[in-house]
Amino acid sequence: MYVCSMTSVLRFQIKLREVVTLPQRSQGSRVVIIALALMLGLSLQGLAKTSIVHWQHTSPARDTMVNLLAHEYMQAHPDVEIEVETFPLADFLDKLTVSLAAGVGPDTVQVRSTWVSWLAQSGALQPLSSKLITADELEREFIPGGIAPMKLDGQYFALPTDTQTIVLFYQPHLFEEAGLDSGKPPQTWDELVRSGRKIHRRDAENVTQVMGVATGGYAPVLLSLMAQAGATLWDENTSLPVFNTPEVATGFRFATDLVTEHGIEDRAFGSRWTAFRNEKLAMVYAHPAMRGSFLRTHPDLQFRIVEIPAPVEDGSQAGLVTTWALGVTRKADVDAATSWLMYHQSAESQERWLEETGELPTRWQVIKQPKFQRDPDTRHIMYSLTRAVGVPWMSDAIVDSLVGGAWRKVTNLEASPEAALQDLHLQACVEEERVRSERIK
Repeated sequence: MYVCSMTSVLRFQIKLREVVTLPQRSQGSRVVIIALALMLGLSLQGLAKTSIVHWQHTSPARDTMVNLLAHEYMQAHPDVEIEVETFPLADFLDKLTVSLAAGVGPDTVQVRSTWVSWLAQSGALQPLSSKLITADELEREFIPGGIAPMKLDGQYFALPTDTQTIVLFYQPHLFEEAGLDSGKPPQTWDELVRSGRKIHRRDAENVTQVMGVATGGYAPVLLSLMAQAGATLWDENTSLPVFNTPEVATGFRFATDLVTEHGIEDRAFGSRWTAFRNEKLAMVYAHPAMRGSFLRTHPDLQFRIVEIPAPVEDGSQAGLVTTWALGVTRKADVDAATSWLMYHQSAESQERWLEETGELPTRWQVIKQPKFQRDPDTRHIMYSLTRAVGVPWMSDAIVDSLVGGAWRKVTNLEASPEAALQDLHLQACVEEERVRSERIK
C-alpha cells in the first residue's frame, strides 16, 4: 500500500497540463515551468512510502524487540513505513480472522505455526517472495523442525519465530547431596529414574521435601517423550493425529510412571517452577527460555542445562519444537513484506532475539556459531534444535488441553494409560476434523 498526498499529485498533473498548453510566445517560460514541475513530481514520488502494518500478540520483551527492529529497518529503507500493532493473545485469533476475511488488517502477521496451513489454504496468506528467498534456500538456511510447518504445496508461506524446544534443567548441589556425580547428569530414562529416586526425599509423614523430577504434564514435554520413543503422531494418509500406537504409549507411560509408579514427581508438591527456584526440585523438563526466568527472579540460582535423556543408551534425544510464524497476508506488497520479515529473522536479528528474549534461533548460521558452542548450557540448547521435530496438526487444543488432560487423568488415578490414550486419540481426531472444516473454506 502506498501513502502519499493524492491531492498534491492531482494538482501537479493539472498544472503540467496547463503548462503544456501555454501559447508559443511563452516558450521560454514553458520550459522553465516544465522543469520545475518535473522536479516537483520527483519530489512527490520520493514522499511515497510502502506501508507495512505488522501484527503480533503482545509480550513485553517481544514488543520492545520488534519495535526496535522496525525502527532500524525503516532507517535502512526510508521508502518503507512499518506500523507495529500488538494485541492480547486471548483476543488475537478472533481479531485476526475477522480482519483477514474482510481483506483489511495487517500486511505481516505473527501467528501460531499450526495456523499457517489453513491460512494459506484459505488464501489469507500468500507465499513468501521467491525473488528474495527460494524454497531451496529456506531449507538450507533453517532447521527442518522450524521450517516444516511453514510449507504447503512446495511453497513457504511464513518464517519461524518465537521458537522453543525441550531441555532438562538440573541442580548440581542436589545431585551431590544425594551422593551422585553432578558432572554426569542422566543420559537415559532409566538413569533419570534412578537419580530421581536417590534425590527424592520425604519426611516422617511421607510428605515430599525435595522432588526428584517434574514434567508437569506439559504437552510439549509429553509429545517430546513420545517422539523419542519413535512416534510420528500423524497419519499422512488420513491427515489426522495418531495417539494409539505402541510408540506413543511408551513415551506417555514413562511420564505417568514418574508419578504413579516411581513416586519421584509429586503433584501435591505445588508449582514445579517455584520448587526449582527454591532448590527443592532436582530436575525439570522445560523450555530453554526458563533460564532467563529463573535468573531474573533468583540470580544466584545454580543450575545446568542438558539435552533430554534418551529412552536407551544412544537412543533418540529428539524433542518437540514449538514455534510461531511470520506470514505475509494477501493484501500486502509481497516483496516489501518478505524483505521486512527476512530482516526480522536474519542471522543478526536471531542472535539478538536469543540474548534479549530467550527466543531460540532457527538458522544454522547462528546455531553453529563457536561462541554458542563454548558455553556448555547454550551448546546443549543448540543441539536440541538440530534434533527437534515440529507439530503436524492444525488444532491448538491438542497441545493446549487434550494431551495434558490425558496425563492428569492417569496421575489422578481416574484412568489407565491405555484408556486415557484411547480417549486422547479419538478427541484429537474429532478436534482436528472440526478445526479443518471450520477454518478451510
